[in-house]
Amino acid sequence: MRKPAFGRTAIRTRRTVRRVAAPLVESIRSGTDWAESRLGSQRPNRSWQRVWLTRNDVRWRKAGTVVECFGVADGYLATVEYTDRNVTWQLTKGPVPLASALAAVALYLQHEVTPHIDADGRMFVATVDGRPIEALRNYADKPFEYHYLDGYSSLDELPEWVNQADLEPVYGRLAQRHRRELPPG
Repeated sequence: MRKPAFGRTAIRTRRTVRRVAAPLVESIRSGTDWAESRLGSQRPNRSWQRVWLTRNDVRWRKAGTVVECFGVADGYLATVEYTDRNVTWQLTKGPVPLASALAAVALYLQHEVTPHIDADGRMFVATVDGRPIEALRNYADKPFEYHYLDGYSSLDELPEWVNQADLEPVYGRLAQRHRRELPPG
């Protein structure tokens, strides 16, 4: 049975309004993105804000980027999510000890550098003059050292280029996590 004329008219009207308004909404969004990109250098740089901390996970946010570190069965994972592009990727190679996951997070939050994975599956970062850099860029004029990030078991072991002040309360809270094992059978 057909809908009454009033119902069909309402549906057609909503579709027409959406179709007509869609280009306008898109141009406003792109104009806002353009304005943010043009004025972004004039605005003070926003810092990372810790927006969530529980026994299982911690989350930082800056503009359209979210960095999260959370517990899984064998350790901790760290991820980066670009909310404006609906993209999420892993910052750690897989489950790692808590201190190693927080080292990878600090590397990204404090230095905007992501760790690399070597042929053996270990996370590493290159440093020049005591600062972490992207290891795969060409720095022929300066020798660099490699630091592996997967062997840390406490914050005291982290390198000096990691600011531990922001990580200590997070480490204290996440280290209290109770491991939940699946029941046998």
